[in-house]
Amino acid sequence: MSILVTGASGFVGLNIVEQLLTQGEHVVALADRPLPPIAAFAFSELPGQLTSICADIRHQDGIRRILAEQQVTRVLHAAAITSNVARERTESGLVVGVNMAGLAAVAAASAAHGVERFVFVSSNAIFGGGTPDYAMLDEDWPKDPGNLYALSKWTGEMILDKIGNATGLDWVAGRLAGVFGPWEYRTGMRDTMNPVFQANSLALAGSPAFLPRPGRSNWHFSRDAAASLITLLTTPVHRHAIYNLGTPFIWSIGDWCARLTERFPAFRYQIGGEIGEATEINLYGDHDGGILSWQRFAEEFGPTGIADLDAAFDHLMNWQAAHDAFGLERSAA
Repeated sequence: MSILVTGASGFVGLNIVEQLLTQGEHVVALADRPLPPIAAFAFSELPGQLTSICADIRHQDGIRRILAEQQVTRVLHAAAITSNVARERTESGLVVGVNMAGLAAVAAASAAHGVERFVFVSSNAIFGGGTPDYAMLDEDWPKDPGNLYALSKWTGEMILDKIGNATGLDWVAGRLAGVFGPWEYRTGMRDTMNPVFQANSLALAGSPAFLPRPGRSNWHFSRDAAASLITLLTTPVHRHAIYNLGTPFIWSIGDWCARLTERFPAFRYQIGGEIGEATEINLYGDHDGGILSWQRFAEEFGPTGIADLDAAFDHLMNWQAAHDAFGLERSAA
């Protein structure tokens, strides 16, 4: 018996695969490209069994064969193109094909195969960029997707609802927001790098950073985000189909940069004012927006996160030192 993880070579996917292998599971890591060599080596040392497969998630018959051959019992669907405006101008068909048709193909194949649970990685992007600063966005907050990526996540939840009704597929969606941490890198499918990643890259390069504002949110450590998704995958029962996976730890990118100056003495940053020679950290919008809730998940399963700012910072700095600063960009942008 095994667990299929799609998008396994991506940022969130790598965190999921690593944790499942640590738990001793047989993981079928499916992606459009091989795992990064450093990840494949690290994962080979873990107690679980890893089977890596390169395949196109849009090919339903091919996915169904993989499910049968690997005796898959549960599926965690993390595959997606996290697109920016530039990509959506030129590759909108690809974004829709992977994010919507790909989800439908994997879900339909999973239903036909008879998997016990199907978990979809959704996003707070479905709420749009106009939410009031620091408003608590619960699962029922009005949806206003502002781009194809956000629309694909909202549509994905509706696709699963229809497939579930038609086939009996037991599905759950976990909505993530502001994920940062180990294994983030430019995959070719991820256009919007987390501000923490941007700040860490500038600090490593010794380049000054500019923040238009502090950038306050409940940023979610990738280890914790993966653990929450795995909980949804493995729990015997769940009361809801959709869970927001925010975290109660609220802090700013300015707070993170302050800690970086202690670790990298050459690093400087400023908040507001004239940008000068500094590189601006993209906070993706002109205001911070709402805070993704966590209460529904926490009441049923426990915390969505255990790493506050200081714990996450120490963990990530130590991890980067042990993994040759994997993914970070070593020259100024």
